[in-house]
Amino acid sequence: MKRKKTVFALVASCILFSAFAIGSGSSSDTTSSGSSTESVGGSTTTVVDNRESAGSASSSASVSVSDEDFEKTGYLYENSIGDSLYFYVVKNNSQASVSIDGNAVAKDSGGNTLGASSREIDVLGPGETSLMTFYFDSVTGIDTIECSLTYDTKTYYKPVIANLEVEQTINDKNLTVVVTNNGNINAQFVEAYALFMDGDGNIVSYSSNYITDGDSEIKPGATISEQFDSYSSFDHVELFFTGRSDGSASSASSSISESDFDVQEYLYENSIGDSLYFLVLRNNSDKTVGISINMTAYDASENVIGADSSDVDVIGSGETSIAMFYFDSVKGIDHVKYSMGFDTSPYYSSVISDLESVNSINDKNVVVTVTNNGTQAAQFVEAYALFLDSDGNVVYYDSTYVTDGDSEIKPGATLSKQLTAYNSFDTVEVYFTGRR
Repeated sequence: MKRKKTVFALVASCILFSAFAIGSGSSSDTTSSGSSTESVGGSTTTVVDNRESAGSASSSASVSVSDEDFEKTGYLYENSIGDSLYFYVVKNNSQASVSIDGNAVAKDSGGNTLGASSREIDVLGPGETSLMTFYFDSVTGIDTIECSLTYDTKTYYKPVIANLEVEQTINDKNLTVVVTNNGNINAQFVEAYALFMDGDGNIVSYSSNYITDGDSEIKPGATISEQFDSYSSFDHVELFFTGRSDGSASSASSSISESDFDVQEYLYENSIGDSLYFLVLRNNSDKTVGISINMTAYDASENVIGADSSDVDVIGSGETSIAMFYFDSVKGIDHVKYSMGFDTSPYYSSVISDLESVNSINDKNVVVTVTNNGTQAAQFVEAYALFLDSDGNVVYYDSTYVTDGDSEIKPGATLSKQLTAYNSFDTVEVYFTGRR
């Protein structure tokens, strides 16, 4: 049974456990743990629960702000290794874009100071919601947090959170997020924070990750997905974003596209309930490129059940390489959808064409012997062995670096490595990544 709801704009409700000290451009408030808020960070969001039974100007200097223009909510979380994190959610109800500096002081029930932390929000536009993550290393037993904020309307960056259209799919063990930049400028360094909550609004787990392409951006009109895992049972999840823009607008290179590549797809579900997906890529273009790939996994009912990203540092014309995607605690993938971004001026040079490989296949392994026939060292060469049954399905995989102590195969050198299968197989295919 699935539940589906649509949440419009920034904050549906916010319960504040704080006392506001009204001032001009600064705030000081004390917030205890256990607060609850409902927010999606500023954009139209669709949320799908798959679990059973369960822009603006870069400067607003002419507009003044005061502390009463901002709503603030705190979530305290103590991790398993004795640190504490305080997620401080801030909603901008003013008409100005602001940057925010925050300082948090942690105290115990007796009022003794236990720790301090500082964080900032690069830019927050009118109506947007974002958060600061204050980290208290080796601090436990926090009773209250005293958090003070200062605001600056002379912002260097432009806000982007309101430009993000977000689709959330809640599964038993993860939240999968699909984000589209509906603005006309690059959304840069967009980071999402998933706070997994129990029924009382306490954090039981959290996950964060950048949702960006190989240029650390979501370009105008582009869509990127990401998976956020929870290793504890949860009742609901709250999602927040940080991000900014320098005002630039980019578009994908028109000189190369996915049609320039032959792609073979392989799915492998391991014994512990994770899924791996492999794309074998042959570059049919006349260019050497770097590739960034974002992949979304679906079940047979078209539900989003996972997401991951992978990169191929460099692949030359006529070369074949491989990209691997790992879906933690995801089973039952029926199909995937993916998008590729290309760098036609990659930082690295290709080495795959320089590598001569001889594969010796045994009952339980393949021994890969690689010679570098080039004139320069091949760096970080990694071999992937896909062990297949008679129908071409992956029954096991292994990977290993084929390098010396300098992480290289030097010109003229030959190295051998063993890749082992723990399931019976019919054939094996070996692919390489590498660079120089």
